[in-house]
Amino acid sequence: MKWITHQAAAVGAALALHLPPAGVAAACVGAVLPDVLDQRLAGLAPTPRGRQKVFNRIHRGATHWFGWWLALFLAALMLRLPPLELAVLTGLGFGGLSHVALDMLTPQGVPLQPFSRKGRFSLKLCATGSVGEYCFLSAIVLAVWFFMGRDLLHLVRRLGHGGFF
Repeated sequence: MKWITHQAAAVGAALALHLPPAGVAAACVGAVLPDVLDQRLAGLAPTPRGRQKVFNRIHRGATHWFGWWLALFLAALMLRLPPLELAVLTGLGFGGLSHVALDMLTPQGVPLQPFSRKGRFSLKLCATGSVGEYCFLSAIVLAVWFFMGRDLLHLVRRLGHGGFF
Protein backbone atom coordinates (compact mmCIF):
# COMPACT_ATOMS: atom_id res chain seq x y z
CA MET A 1 0.00 0.00 0.00
CA LYS A 2 1.04 3.57 -0.59
CA TRP A 3 1.77 5.82 2.38
CA ILE A 4 -1.34 7.93 1.78
CA THR A 5 -3.54 4.84 2.13
CA HIS A 6 -1.76 3.77 5.32
CA GLN A 7 -2.08 7.24 6.82
CA ALA A 8 -5.72 7.77 5.80
CA ALA A 9 -6.76 4.42 7.25
CA ALA A 10 -4.85 4.92 10.51
CA VAL A 11 -6.12 8.46 11.03
CA GLY A 12 -9.69 7.45 10.20
CA ALA A 13 -9.58 4.50 12.59
CA ALA A 14 -7.90 6.58 15.32
CA LEU A 15 -10.65 9.18 14.99
CA ALA A 16 -13.29 6.45 15.13
CA LEU A 17 -11.70 5.18 18.35
CA HIS A 18 -11.81 8.74 19.73
CA LEU A 19 -8.08 8.94 20.35
CA PRO A 20 -7.02 12.43 21.42
CA PRO A 21 -5.37 14.63 18.75
CA ALA A 22 -1.86 13.61 19.89
CA GLY A 23 -2.86 9.97 19.47
CA VAL A 24 -4.29 10.64 16.01
CA ALA A 25 -1.05 12.38 14.98
CA ALA A 26 1.00 9.49 16.39
CA ALA A 27 -1.20 6.98 14.52
CA CYS A 28 -0.45 8.90 11.32
CA VAL A 29 3.29 8.56 12.03
CA GLY A 30 2.97 4.93 13.14
CA ALA A 31 1.10 4.14 9.93
CA VAL A 32 4.29 4.61 7.90
CA LEU A 33 6.84 3.71 10.56
CA PRO A 34 7.40 0.10 9.39
CA ASP A 35 8.41 1.36 5.93
CA VAL A 36 10.49 4.21 7.38
CA LEU A 37 12.40 1.74 9.55
CA ASP A 38 13.07 -0.45 6.50
CA GLN A 39 14.35 2.59 4.60
CA ARG A 40 16.62 3.62 7.48
CA LEU A 41 18.05 0.12 7.81
CA ALA A 42 18.66 -0.02 4.06
CA GLY A 43 20.33 3.41 4.27
CA LEU A 44 23.22 1.82 6.14
CA ALA A 45 24.45 0.23 2.88
CA PRO A 46 27.44 2.10 1.38
CA THR A 47 26.09 2.76 -2.16
CA PRO A 48 22.71 3.79 -3.59
CA ARG A 49 22.50 0.53 -5.54
CA GLY A 50 23.40 -1.37 -2.38
CA ARG A 51 20.73 0.50 -0.43
CA GLN A 52 18.07 -0.49 -2.95
CA LYS A 53 19.19 -4.13 -2.83
CA VAL A 54 19.11 -4.13 0.97
CA PHE A 55 15.68 -2.47 0.99
CA ASN A 56 14.28 -5.01 -1.46
CA ARG A 57 15.66 -7.83 0.69
CA ILE A 58 14.39 -6.57 4.07
CA HIS A 59 11.15 -4.79 3.14
CA ARG A 60 8.12 -6.34 4.77
CA GLY A 61 10.31 -8.41 7.01
CA ALA A 62 10.77 -7.99 10.77
CA THR A 63 9.41 -4.43 10.86
CA HIS A 64 6.14 -5.67 9.37
CA TRP A 65 5.51 -8.35 12.00
CA PHE A 66 2.29 -7.57 13.88
CA GLY A 67 3.72 -8.70 17.22
CA TRP A 68 5.97 -5.64 17.70
CA TRP A 69 3.12 -3.23 17.07
CA LEU A 70 0.64 -5.18 19.17
CA ALA A 71 3.14 -5.25 22.06
CA LEU A 72 3.65 -1.47 21.81
CA PHE A 73 -0.10 -0.87 21.70
CA LEU A 74 -0.81 -3.15 24.67
CA ALA A 75 2.13 -1.80 26.68
CA ALA A 76 0.78 1.71 26.23
CA LEU A 77 -2.60 0.59 27.54
CA MET A 78 -1.19 -1.35 30.50
CA LEU A 79 1.43 1.13 31.71
CA ARG A 80 0.42 4.01 33.92
CA LEU A 81 1.47 6.87 31.69
CA PRO A 82 0.66 10.57 31.67
CA PRO A 83 -2.06 11.44 29.10
CA LEU A 84 0.27 12.74 26.39
CA GLU A 85 2.64 9.76 26.52
CA LEU A 86 -0.31 7.38 26.64
CA ALA A 87 -1.84 9.00 23.55
CA VAL A 88 1.44 8.95 21.61
CA LEU A 89 2.38 5.35 22.40
CA THR A 90 -1.16 4.12 21.79
CA GLY A 91 -1.27 5.98 18.48
CA LEU A 92 2.13 4.68 17.34
CA GLY A 93 1.21 1.09 18.17
CA PHE A 94 -2.19 1.44 16.56
CA GLY A 95 -0.68 3.04 13.44
CA GLY A 96 1.83 0.20 13.11
CA LEU A 97 -0.94 -2.38 13.51
CA SER A 98 -3.02 -0.69 10.84
CA HIS A 99 0.01 -0.64 8.50
CA VAL A 100 0.52 -4.38 8.91
CA ALA A 101 -3.21 -5.07 8.50
CA LEU A 102 -3.31 -3.11 5.23
CA ASP A 103 -0.18 -4.81 3.90
CA MET A 104 -1.95 -8.13 4.51
CA LEU A 105 -4.30 -7.12 1.68
CA THR A 106 -1.47 -7.08 -0.88
CA PRO A 107 0.00 -10.10 -2.72
CA GLN A 108 3.34 -9.90 -0.87
CA GLY A 109 1.62 -9.98 2.51
CA VAL A 110 3.35 -9.83 5.90
CA PRO A 111 5.51 -12.26 7.89
CA LEU A 112 3.98 -14.62 10.42
CA GLN A 113 7.30 -14.73 12.33
CA PRO A 114 9.51 -11.71 13.01
CA PHE A 115 12.81 -12.84 11.49
CA SER A 116 11.68 -15.27 8.81
CA ARG A 117 10.78 -14.62 5.18
CA LYS A 118 9.17 -18.05 4.74
CA GLY A 119 5.77 -17.98 6.44
CA ARG A 120 3.71 -15.06 5.12
CA PHE A 121 0.05 -14.13 5.28
CA SER A 122 -1.71 -12.40 2.39
CA LEU A 123 -5.34 -11.88 1.43
CA LYS A 124 -4.26 -10.82 -2.11
CA LEU A 125 -7.09 -8.31 -2.47
CA CYS A 126 -5.20 -5.45 -4.13
CA ALA A 127 -1.70 -4.66 -5.32
CA THR A 128 0.19 -1.55 -4.20
CA GLY A 129 -0.68 1.41 -6.41
CA SER A 130 -3.47 -0.45 -8.21
CA VAL A 131 -6.96 0.79 -8.97
CA GLY A 132 -8.13 -1.49 -6.17
CA GLU A 133 -5.97 0.34 -3.66
CA TYR A 134 -7.27 3.73 -4.78
CA CYS A 135 -10.87 2.48 -4.57
CA PHE A 136 -10.10 1.28 -1.05
CA LEU A 137 -8.58 4.68 -0.19
CA SER A 138 -11.65 6.46 -1.59
CA ALA A 139 -13.92 4.25 0.51
CA ILE A 140 -11.89 5.07 3.63
CA VAL A 141 -12.08 8.81 3.00
CA LEU A 142 -15.82 8.68 2.31
CA ALA A 143 -16.51 6.53 5.36
CA VAL A 144 -14.50 8.82 7.64
CA TRP A 145 -16.27 11.87 6.27
CA PHE A 146 -19.71 10.23 6.49
CA PHE A 147 -19.31 8.85 10.02
CA MET A 148 -16.92 11.39 11.50
CA GLY A 149 -17.71 14.65 9.68
CA ARG A 150 -19.11 16.43 12.73
CA ASP A 151 -16.34 15.07 14.97
CA LEU A 152 -13.71 16.21 12.46
CA LEU A 153 -15.12 19.73 12.54
CA HIS A 154 -15.05 19.63 16.35
CA LEU A 155 -11.43 18.38 16.28
CA VAL A 156 -10.32 21.16 13.94
CA ARG A 157 -11.99 23.75 16.19
CA ARG A 158 -10.38 22.20 19.27
CA LEU A 159 -6.94 22.27 17.65
CA GLY A 160 -7.52 25.90 16.71
CA HIS A 161 -7.98 26.67 20.39
CA GLY A 162 -4.75 24.92 21.40
CA GLY A 163 -6.28 21.67 22.68
CA PHE A 164 -3.82 18.96 21.62
CA PHE A 165 -4.58 16.19 24.16
